[in-house]
Amino acid sequence: MFSRGGATAGSAAKTVLCREGFYYMVLLAVIFVLAALRQINLLLVLAGMLLGPLVFHWRLAVLALRGLKVMRRMPPRVCAGDLLVVSMELINSRPSLGSWAVLLEDEIRREGRCDEPPVRPRVLLSYIPAGRSSTAVYGARLPRRGRYRFGPVTLSTGFPFGLLRRTVRLELPEVLYVFPRLGRLTRRWVLRHREAFEGLQRRERRQGQMSGDLFGVRPWRHGDSRRWIHWRASARHGTLVVRQFERYRTQDVAVLVDLWQPDAPTAEQSDNVELAVSFAATLVDDLCRRAGGNLLVGIAGEELAWAAGPASPMLLEQAMEMLAVAEPALAVQLPQLVHQALRQIDPAAQIVLFTTRPAGRDEQLLPDCSIAGLPGLPQRARIISVAGQQWAEYFQLE
Repeated sequence: MFSRGGATAGSAAKTVLCREGFYYMVLLAVIFVLAALRQINLLLVLAGMLLGPLVFHWRLAVLALRGLKVMRRMPPRVCAGDLLVVSMELINSRPSLGSWAVLLEDEIRREGRCDEPPVRPRVLLSYIPAGRSSTAVYGARLPRRGRYRFGPVTLSTGFPFGLLRRTVRLELPEVLYVFPRLGRLTRRWVLRHREAFEGLQRRERRQGQMSGDLFGVRPWRHGDSRRWIHWRASARHGTLVVRQFERYRTQDVAVLVDLWQPDAPTAEQSDNVELAVSFAATLVDDLCRRAGGNLLVGIAGEELAWAAGPASPMLLEQAMEMLAVAEPALAVQLPQLVHQALRQIDPAAQIVLFTTRPAGRDEQLLPDCSIAGLPGLPQRARIISVAGQQWAEYFQLE
């Protein structure tokens, strides 16, 4: 799926002299002054001949960008560090006169970070025929997660002489969510938590017409569907019996992310924030792709953010957008995060807490691991502190 936006070249345009054009104008002025002072007609004719190409160049540059429409096509989302491919299409709506050597410059800026310079990719379209279109593609890698704004788009041309450069500015705003960088859950994580996440040992045997694994039969009762009659077993028993299935109960999971950061963080502490977000995003992605049970995602950063519902692609996108824009905070919001999570989840749900705070004990994934300022966390909770090295046994960035 690709998002698509368009804009037509309008009145936000300007024409500037290039360096070559400045030298050309100096030469033209010298010739004209000498011709006027000495009253030499041939020099006046030469000055007029030199002025003609400049006027022609200006007029052609103005017409070349008039009536151009820009269409941007890009994916609606991308992960940090992945290649972003954007297609830019220029449509020449004029019935005649093509456009030559049009330079297109886009602008990409991350929201909320004014200290970061914008990315300005450029593409050159050699020729756009009249009444037709031409397409160019550029690629960019956005290393930081967040919400990015695209635009404005700048069209410029110096064709044919390079003395002048005509520039047109188009707004063409669009928004792109750059999701956290995903990694890979190690085999040790999968083996250790398969029971908790997939509910292999938490299945219930329920009688009824439910799909699942067949584990027995029972006598037919009024209201049972004929589709569930086991005809071969009925012949052996001499009476109608129906299939009885074993229904698996998928386990609910709560993924909590505590993004704490001191007032003057070091480079390692800033990296820990990104590591915690990537680890949590990878786990949420894995749970939603399995599509079983309910999932609660809570983030404690500058503000509390929540996403809850059945594990599905829709919830995955909502949670990824929250993780993409989550920012660390100095305030202690971990108790509020846990308190609200316990009010929303099932008592039997598994809790996984990612935190940037140093763990009270080893950084291992232990149920009795404790963190300062965290009251009343159930023993079933798994606490993962990324302020160490033990997390590497369970997660690998790619």
